Amino acid sequence: MKNPKFLSLIVLIFALTACNKDSHKNTNQTFNKFKPSSLEYKQELAKEIQTSRPGELKFIFNDYLKINGKEYLNIQVQGDELDASGVVLVNNWTKLEGLKKTLGIGYRGAELKNLKMDITYQDSEPVFIYKDIDKIVD
Repeated sequence: MKNPKFLSLIVLIFALTACNKDSHKNTNQTFNKFKPSSLEYKQELAKEIQTSRPGELKFIFNDYLKINGKEYLNIQVQGDELDASGVVLVNNWTKLEGLKKTLGIGYRGAELKNLKMDITYQDSEPVFIYKDIDKIVD
């Protein structure tokens, strides 16, 4: 096995496989069984957010949504054993003015550093409401 091209190919395959390893894997089966729009999923996400320690979760911006005249951030919530998505109602665009102006274009994949939100309940369904953010990190 003295063929350097073959050896290089093997090394490349291993490197690519290692890079694709998902570091955010759900150990909570609720996130694997249910859709993000389901009551069970939203209740479990609310519980995860409420019981997390500061800095334990990472919030990534996916998209800007407007539904029935209300504006939302579609986000990804990531932790050591968590990768879930959710929507956050935005009533106050303080610190998010640029994101609103562009309707999220150019911000996809950006981290919402230290996103703070209130979680209220409407007919036992959690509603995530934007409260504050430290900054947006591209």
